[in-house]
Amino acid sequence: MKTLQQAGALLSGYHRKGGARFVFLSSLLFALLSPLPVTAVELADITRLAKGGASQLALSLLTEHQPDYEGSARQWQRWERVRVRIMRKHGHWPALAEHIAAYPHELPDEFRRWSEQHHATALINAGQYAAARHLLRGLIWQPVVPGPHLAALRRLVMQSYLEEGRIRDAYAAMLRYHQDYGEQDSEALLLRAKVLLASGRAGESLAQLRKMPSDGVVEALRALATLRSGEGAASILKQARVASVEEEDTQQRWIWLGVMAEAAQQLSDHANLIIALERMLPLEASVQVPGSEHRLFSLTSEQLWQAYLAYADRVGNREQLLVGDDAAWLAAAEGTDARYPVRKRSLYAAVSQHGVDETMRERAHQALLSSFDAMGDKGVALLRKLYLQSKRYSEKSILPQSIAYRLVDEAIKNAELTLASRLLQQLPQPPGGTALFAWQMRRAKVFQLAGDYAEADRLLTSLMPGAAALTDPQRDQLVQLLFDLQAVNEHERAFRLLAAMYQSVPAIALRRELLFWMADSRKAQLKHTEAARFYLQSATLSDNNSMDPWAQTARYQAAKSLSEAGMVEDATFIYRQLLRATENPERRSVLRHELHQLRLAGERG
Repeated sequence: MKTLQQAGALLSGYHRKGGARFVFLSSLLFALLSPLPVTAVELADITRLAKGGASQLALSLLTEHQPDYEGSARQWQRWERVRVRIMRKHGHWPALAEHIAAYPHELPDEFRRWSEQHHATALINAGQYAAARHLLRGLIWQPVVPGPHLAALRRLVMQSYLEEGRIRDAYAAMLRYHQDYGEQDSEALLLRAKVLLASGRAGESLAQLRKMPSDGVVEALRALATLRSGEGAASILKQARVASVEEEDTQQRWIWLGVMAEAAQQLSDHANLIIALERMLPLEASVQVPGSEHRLFSLTSEQLWQAYLAYADRVGNREQLLVGDDAAWLAAAEGTDARYPVRKRSLYAAVSQHGVDETMRERAHQALLSSFDAMGDKGVALLRKLYLQSKRYSEKSILPQSIAYRLVDEAIKNAELTLASRLLQQLPQPPGGTALFAWQMRRAKVFQLAGDYAEADRLLTSLMPGAAALTDPQRDQLVQLLFDLQAVNEHERAFRLLAAMYQSVPAIALRRELLFWMADSRKAQLKHTEAARFYLQSATLSDNNSMDPWAQTARYQAAKSLSEAGMVEDATFIYRQLLRATENPERRSVLRHELHQLRLAGERG
């Protein structure tokens, strides 16, 4: 759990005010920044930054330096085209749709038509299908719409239905489009072929695809249409397996892997199905696969589980492994040569799902985890798919412990705090090598960062009875979490927890501090009378007449709260006490000012 411990260390930098900020600038970024002129940022420089991988920096610079539309409409358009291109490439669809919606109303016709298509495309890719069609209907029914632009808008309507899974509507829109435009352009033909495939008309799709010039996508769709027409599954499996390795374009590779998986399913070839899904599913996390292509396949992480189990069942039958003999199944997995990872993972999966003994099931999950870890980023993506996105676990609240620890590790590393909070709720005990208190602090911190204050409250409440036994640094960490609650205006929770700690700890100095912070929360809640009470208790807890620096600060705050509560006489008395006790000229000046303000308030009253 090294990464988890490191992530926890980042989360445990506790401070009363502010927080650590970490800025990571790679050598690549420095190299990219170096050509930028000191006095101006050029569009070409921003384009280079985006191509070099610093897209967030590029977008930030665009926002900061883009010319105003009113000042230079032509320049504004040039910069805007670059912005849209960057946002499209990185899949910032909701933000792009919102950004284009805020364009100036008066735009040149050519740019306006360009932006309309990108606006609709962004809405479709953001999953806002109804909004996209509402926009498109308004654009289509404008009094004057150039023919090519109208055709593009109608294709987007068809695409929105296809990506939403409304296949009948997509098919109807495709037929109307075909009647009006025939077979004029390759983009429409390809979309038509996808709609036909998705609607179960593989033969018609194949006929359409055979009319089109070959490229990577067309060839893959031809193979898929041929497969769904009931022809040549074995040869298509072989073709797809080779193409999925040789294809350099990741989107096209994804399609070929889908073809490979479907061919393997038809042939009940579980090994090749596993190979295809293990390569295909992780790609979805790193590639912007168009929704229209997603609709061509119904391949899920649950099917990968089923393929593992089917393959393991075949191995078990061949090697006469008895159901329920978990040790024998684990031994068969551990004895599998490293050259056959599919067999190894399948046997581990079988024990993890069907093992009789809970300890053996956990061992199998740990072994699967190790196998995925050895695969690098691809393995992490598979782990997430199998345990967070399959029905067998997405419908359950409890994950295998070793898997949950690993996924917490990833969630913290990726700042997925809601996920981390959900997983940590089922992990009260620390992983090996982590102290219990440090783990509890980490859990509470993540709960707070995720906004799950009720869960943080429950955990922190459970710790308060043992606060007296904590070391000073541990108590400081615990108190910092209460400060964090105050920082997000969770003052009632903070007050109650501070009061619980006050009851638990015997040290007078700490109790004085706790009373002061309790008063802070009451002051923030505008409960001035209570705030004054706790400030005064903090000042006088060790000695009723104390005028040490802490007592003076607490008395001053008490006087201000009394003043806010309208108790002018008491506030005046305390200010005069403080005036007699201090010799510092600046403090005396402040106190005289406060007394003067009280006198003025009294005269006005």
